[in-house]
Amino acid sequence: MSTPVREATGLAGDPALPRRDDLLDETVVGPRLGELLAGTHPVSGTATCTRVRAKYRVGESLRATFRVGDGTVERLVSARMFGSEEAARGQLVRARNAAAAAGGSPECVLLDETLRTVFWVFPQDRKLTGLRHLTEPPAALRHVFGTPWRQSELMAYTPEKAATVRCADGSGATVGFAKVQVGEEGRRSVATLRSARRGLGEADGLHLPDAVGYVPMHHMALFTAAPGRPLSGLPRAQVPAAMSALGAAVSRLHQQPTNGFGPFTRLDPLSVSGAGALVDAARPDLAALTQSLVNMLLATRRAPGPTALLHGDLHPKNVLVHANGVSLVDLDQAGTGPAAAELGGVLARLWCPRPSDPIDPDTAAIAADALLGAYDRPPAMEDLIWFAAAALLVERAVRAISRVDLDGIAAPEQVLVTASAWLRDQEVRP
Repeated sequence: MSTPVREATGLAGDPALPRRDDLLDETVVGPRLGELLAGTHPVSGTATCTRVRAKYRVGESLRATFRVGDGTVERLVSARMFGSEEAARGQLVRARNAAAAAGGSPECVLLDETLRTVFWVFPQDRKLTGLRHLTEPPAALRHVFGTPWRQSELMAYTPEKAATVRCADGSGATVGFAKVQVGEEGRRSVATLRSARRGLGEADGLHLPDAVGYVPMHHMALFTAAPGRPLSGLPRAQVPAAMSALGAAVSRLHQQPTNGFGPFTRLDPLSVSGAGALVDAARPDLAALTQSLVNMLLATRRAPGPTALLHGDLHPKNVLVHANGVSLVDLDQAGTGPAAAELGGVLARLWCPRPSDPIDPDTAAIAADALLGAYDRPPAMEDLIWFAAAALLVERAVRAISRVDLDGIAAPEQVLVTASAWLRDQEVRP
């Protein structure tokens, strides 16, 4: 059987979504959105269209988010592509009816039949309700943080899943954060954070924000602000010291009680096999290399060590560094698992940095040593290397595909080769 042709994105063609690459092309989407928005949300002919997010499931679905603006007016528009024009038209009708029933604006839901795509103009969303209450806080919530919540700044938005705003007073100072999530996820977020904080003292070098409460009517979770600057924004020279603080903070988190938390499974053998299948489907030209790595991971997986409370999503934007230690935020994915799974994921970022987040090898090696040096009794190096290699496949390679990261899609071979070398040699050379 012939190998599917790689298209403009670098991915193999997808018969279920034949116009996939068009929805990911800003030069195609920009003019179409300009026409669709002209009736109710016009922007000037000089408007720019920038893709800020994508979520792709091979053979199933494609979602994307665009920022459209002309310097004076800016709109955030989410999109979902469907497999047929009939499915797209059906979604349009359902979405407009849902918007009307929720007191929203049906005209903020638009259809492009050629692309088989439905667009939602923020704050309309396919699944999330209550988004307008994030940007326009209702009177009943304006004093929930003590200091009045007067204005909001959208910090993160994942269509159909969650949106977070920074809540500010009249002068723009942060008073807290508010998050709307789909279904009961917001309630679970509040419960998870409160459980993670059990018995945690401020002198531990680890700070977790507090959960102010949950508002069922708006599916909104409210949190206090946490001190610190994101690790992702620190100068490279400060990274080793930050990693030392992170090692101590994560060590403390891993000692927290685990009762009530579900298992962390993202790097388990089943996830490794699934990740390999996904990379095969998207990059069949790398099938032999991918399968070799999967086989090596499955053959060398050791019995898991003692379980710990893991953050579950310990990327640099969720780590805030300050003078007294580290704040960890966004614990929605917290769960129980071996400590090496979390530490291995952090080490993978240092040992094999992303093209978009480079770090020189010497600094990376010093930072990795600082992380482990500050961690109380770190796991065996064999386990750390295994989980770091698994993270390169399950997190790095898969996320490059699912988020249609063109730089990552273009260079997965290096990632797969690096992970295989780590497992084969049992040593790492950043």
